Amino acid sequence: MLDRKKFFETYKVREAFDDSGLSWDTLAAIYDDYEERKLDLEKAADELQEIISKEMKFNVHSIHNRCKDPEHLIEKIIRKVGVEKRQKYKKINEDNYLEIVRDLIGFRILTLSKEEWYRVHQFLLGLHKNDQYEIAMAEIPRAYIRYGDRDIFNHTIHKEYTNKGYRSQHYILKYKQYYCEIQVRTIAEEVYGEFDHFVKYPYRENNHFLHRYTSVVAELLNSVDEIISTCFQFGEEGWSDVEKYFKKDSYNNWSRIEKNAQNIFESKIPKVQDGEIDAKDYMNRMFLRKG
Repeated sequence: MLDRKKFFETYKVREAFDDSGLSWDTLAAIYDDYEERKLDLEKAADELQEIISKEMKFNVHSIHNRCKDPEHLIEKIIRKVGVEKRQKYKKINEDNYLEIVRDLIGFRILTLSKEEWYRVHQFLLGLHKNDQYEIAMAEIPRAYIRYGDRDIFNHTIHKEYTNKGYRSQHYILKYKQYYCEIQVRTIAEEVYGEFDHFVKYPYRENNHFLHRYTSVVAELLNSVDEIISTCFQFGEEGWSDVEKYFKKDSYNNWSRIEKNAQNIFESKIPKVQDGEIDAKDYMNRMFLRKG
């Protein structure tokens, strides 16, 4: 049973709830129904991950899944209606929420470089055509990108531009009776997504300080992706060709430097004489070294 008082103490959606026109009894009924289905959803998520891992004939960085927490589901419904004014959520109830909320099961497929998106994309498009499994592509795939980004996506995916730092490809599949959202992104994009979700989304979207610094992080991590992409586009032959421009590079031997620094530090420690250390001399040396 969902405790109303505790829920509003935990989540910052009391005002949104008051503005939503939603019934608390309806939300409690959704919560109870979802709690009863949770184990079945987790089983479906694990089955789908096993299918993806089995059928994917190439390597990605990682694949993992999660089922939405019951309280987070209720918080999301309230926010979608009371804050975002999403029409499709207005008449939500325990009988239709499985059709409306399409990320109860969520997947992340992480890649190392941006260009790997297409191989994963083709795989997911083909997965629902496999008659062996009860999988269907339920919505048009979407790529969330930022204005000014290098355009690597073709006509087989719908592009949505944003002035935010979020970058990812989204796929909505239906496995058996449940919808599942699969997000495909690079490791760098995942770092941004986790950082932004922790400090800004969804309650501090209008915080100017966080808006500025999450934007900076987004650009820095996009630069990381561009460097990785460029390196991979050169390939082994390219790496060999350009190596001649870097032959004069030299690098510090850090293990040797650390050892020398330790020897210098130890030489400054006053020696024990007759079982005693000159405390005054020792403290003077420490202050001078730190100062």
